[in-house]
Amino acid sequence: MRTAVARGSTAVTLEVRVSNVGAQALYRAFGFAPAGVRKGYYADTGEDALVMWAHDVHDLAHVARVTALAAGVPGTTVWERS
Repeated sequence: MRTAVARGSTAVTLEVRVSNVGAQALYRAFGFAPAGVRKGYYADTGEDALVMWAHDVHDLAHVARVTALAAGVPGTTVWERS
């Protein structure tokens, strides 16, 4: 999200398996809300994907919320570009 905001984005979207309720809860905590379903999205199982959006990600309150939440998630994010 930080990269998206730095590039001028005001909204971010993602897809998550409808069965992955744990990930959905995490994404909700980061400001994402369900917006639709992509039927048969995952080729390996034919499972549907829940489309989620986070709007106003550039808003200072949202940035502060995400920063605080991210600080509580263990581990390190590594970006690799090929």
